[in-house]
Amino acid sequence: MRSVLLAAVAAVAAMAATGLAQTGAWTLTNPVARPFQDEPVRLKIALPADARQGGYVLKADGEEVPCQVEQVRGRTFIWVLATFEVPAEQMAAELKKDGLALPDASRLATLQAKAKQRQASREEQQELRKLDEAARKVRQVEERLLGARQIRYEVAPGRPRAFEPKVAVKREGDAYVIDNGLIGVKVPAAAGEGIPGPVGAIRLPTGEWVGVSAWHTGRKLKQFSAAVIGDGTIFGKVRLRYAFEGMAGLDGKTPAFAVVDVAVYPQHRHATITEWHEMSPADWWEFDCAKGWGARQAVVDPYGSWGKPAEITQWPPTTLAVGQTRMGDTLLNLIPRWNQGCDEGWFFGAADEANLVGALPARVGRWAWPHNNMILVKVRPSGDYAGLRCSTWKGSRYWFLLAGPREVWQGRRGYLYRHGFWPLDKIVHEFITDWPGVGGRFNAFDYLAINPTGGWRGKGRGALANPGGDGTVATLTEAQGIFHPDTYGNYWLFCSPENPNFFTDFIKPGIGYVSKLKKHPRFKELARMAELKLREDLYHSITLPGGAGQECPGYVAYAMRHWRALADVCRKHLGFDPTRWPRYAAGASFLLHLSQPIGGGRRRCHPGGDTHPLGPDVLKLAEEFGVREDLKAFQTEELPGFGIVFRNRPGTADETYLAFKSGPNRGHYHGDQLSLHYCARAGQRAIDHMCSYGPRAGQEHMHNRVAFHVEKMPYANMDGYERVIALKTSAAADVGMGQVESPRLRVTTERPPEVWDCYLPQVILDEPLRYRRTIVLLKGGPEDYFVIRDQHTGPKLKATYCLHVLSDKCDRDGVTVRFGNLTVFCAAPRQFEYGRHDWDFQRGGLKEFTKGIRLTVEGATSEFVTVLYPGANPPAMKAVAGGVQVGDDEVIFAGSVDDRDAATYVTVRRAGKVVLTLTGADIDMDRSQGQVGLFIPDAGYPFGEIPDWLIRQRGRRPKWLAGYRDLELFDALVGRPAPPP
Repeated sequence: MRSVLLAAVAAVAAMAATGLAQTGAWTLTNPVARPFQDEPVRLKIALPADARQGGYVLKADGEEVPCQVEQVRGRTFIWVLATFEVPAEQMAAELKKDGLALPDASRLATLQAKAKQRQASREEQQELRKLDEAARKVRQVEERLLGARQIRYEVAPGRPRAFEPKVAVKREGDAYVIDNGLIGVKVPAAAGEGIPGPVGAIRLPTGEWVGVSAWHTGRKLKQFSAAVIGDGTIFGKVRLRYAFEGMAGLDGKTPAFAVVDVAVYPQHRHATITEWHEMSPADWWEFDCAKGWGARQAVVDPYGSWGKPAEITQWPPTTLAVGQTRMGDTLLNLIPRWNQGCDEGWFFGAADEANLVGALPARVGRWAWPHNNMILVKVRPSGDYAGLRCSTWKGSRYWFLLAGPREVWQGRRGYLYRHGFWPLDKIVHEFITDWPGVGGRFNAFDYLAINPTGGWRGKGRGALANPGGDGTVATLTEAQGIFHPDTYGNYWLFCSPENPNFFTDFIKPGIGYVSKLKKHPRFKELARMAELKLREDLYHSITLPGGAGQECPGYVAYAMRHWRALADVCRKHLGFDPTRWPRYAAGASFLLHLSQPIGGGRRRCHPGGDTHPLGPDVLKLAEEFGVREDLKAFQTEELPGFGIVFRNRPGTADETYLAFKSGPNRGHYHGDQLSLHYCARAGQRAIDHMCSYGPRAGQEHMHNRVAFHVEKMPYANMDGYERVIALKTSAAADVGMGQVESPRLRVTTERPPEVWDCYLPQVILDEPLRYRRTIVLLKGGPEDYFVIRDQHTGPKLKATYCLHVLSDKCDRDGVTVRFGNLTVFCAAPRQFEYGRHDWDFQRGGLKEFTKGIRLTVEGATSEFVTVLYPGANPPAMKAVAGGVQVGDDEVIFAGSVDDRDAATYVTVRRAGKVVLTLTGADIDMDRSQGQVGLFIPDAGYPFGEIPDWLIRQRGRRPKWLAGYRDLELFDALVGRPAPPP
């Protein structure tokens, strides 16, 4: 079995051929009405699979022009260079006809600069307005002329005449040089000694060859090849193949490899680099942009400043010095999509006063595992190094290596939009742009400004305000732009939505816009696009069975309200009904099953994570989604993704409830892995605090669990992804087991708020820390109660049992702590360091005053066995060998965290009779954590790398996705990162 990555991304079928001309002729239009010169475009003309370069004659408007044949993902394409421009004579004549004249460009620029600096006089401001209006009218004329321009292409087998190559591709010794006159790049042609870096050097306008790349890997190179796959007729391209020793991938059965395509196109100031790889986390290659010339300056464009520490005053960085960011020797992480944090950006250049060499990440829809493939800009204390570090762990990457005069990128957004987001080939092949008889223009919106909160949410409300109305070409193209993976990434390629609810907010206007396209001749296909996007959202938001949200309960409820609004539009206007999808109502059922009793017959949303006070009214919300269930019929159950809910006598004044957060869904959750939220007699006891963002209690020791720390880091989070590994129930007792692992500890603060920063100090452990919690519910006696076993193995460190009880009392008596409404008995260990951690929180009508205890031991292993008994008068409790006796009940534990045999781990006796056992046969380390798409946490979620076991469970594409291959644009909608054959 190949790795999940390859299985996931290589399974995408080739785009259907229904939109390709079969006659050998096709007419190219310019949907964006923008000037292009020598723009590379694939023709929509079907060629035989065995078509080869030099075997076809191509004519453009009757005149023979050069062309280039290329095999792409099993398809054969013919490339041309298209030029759309308005001749000066035609422009002048058209302006004269309209009574217009070209404004003075120099004067316009001068006035714009003065206005920007607030130095323009009133008269100059009036003049600027007139010049701006004149320029706007001139642009409208140009766009009209460009939009009317068409190029008719005809292709037939034959021998083409010789044309001067647009890009030179030649071999010089052990290197290929690819050169278009504006930029030149060297790539290895042979391995030589060692492992050749993918880019040997890049040429500055001065003629100097600068920069160098090198590999960093412990693997030996088995084989290397370099093949010219673009001869330069239209573009030059060299494919580098590296075969390394050893296996990689989740299954460990994929031979380690890296493939790098380096291409240069006419008129570009950059080389396009496309990569595919499957190696190890510690493998990478790095290109030094500053090598061999006097670059000491940095040109850096982050997406924003969110999370920037106050002590960093110079932002963004301007030199190649260490210490300008919170990331040490990393100046910026380059990623091709808006990001919440200050650490990610979309442009970097190492520069002197005249020139720049750098990188621009582009087209996130062509990246797989983009967050693992971010290009890290590395610097050194010497201030003369600028390394572009390119991980080759897994996935794919698509980016531009830049070189040229610094002023080319002064308006960097324009360069990125022109070549990265809106190249003509993408528009022609990946968008429906024509709508006969309907006006409007192609909407090439601002990718870099997309933040699916605030204004974007307003856009969503506006799009649904008049569903089914009349749309325009702008509506048509913007809807597709929202659905396109280049805009915000997509889940299928493991791109983080930041938060799942952000994805819901993001796609909402696109679905609303499609409802206005019913008169379009391809409306059914457009409606299918909307359906595919909404299915993608729900598939990655709601876990089946049970309906657990990928995010905490409050945020699940937030997304559900949007789905309800969208469902009405989809039913009435788009021809599909999301309310019939199993995930649609499952979230409401989950919230109901997870709801906690708070006394007086009332229930409240579980407070996990950032479920802002007081959370939604779960009973009302369930009713709105048609979910009606008998609370009194609920039992102890697993809600995959969330964990386990222990219950007895639900829906009564004697209800026992304990929610055990033991599933790996981590969106908007805190450091609550394996924590519990406990209610007895239908009232709260040991609680998960509802302070949420104000302030956020992200510290693990602020939750009811064991926290781990070391001497130099007394307050720390281990993070990690937890999982349920066992659950067994009976009439007298229920037992559940969960586990979490992590290779590190990360510093945090003693009290909220914690700092959302994955770059805070860490301790990398000599071996992984493994924390296992076993919870036993004893029921059917005078009182229901819990016996809890906490274990850890790993390096020597401190383990602290933390409990936060909603009470105004806390009295210790040896190994017993009495809270008045709850008694805690510690059967093991008998000796521990005792501490307190009280907390109070108020917001509006909500008040939470908790008494917190800390029981601390130290060692490479630890074990706590505790009893949580409601009230102040428990029966006699005592420690016994391996466990504890409570009245006539006895709970005995055995086995360590590392054991994998079938021994008995838990034995529960009542009055001497065994009522429940849990054996190794009941424990499954690969137990399903529910069916839901993989969510990649990002800004604000420093839980560490997603473990392989979770990727194996959730990283595969669902079978239903294949049902949408009838879409001509299916391939464009779900991303195209499959490696070359």
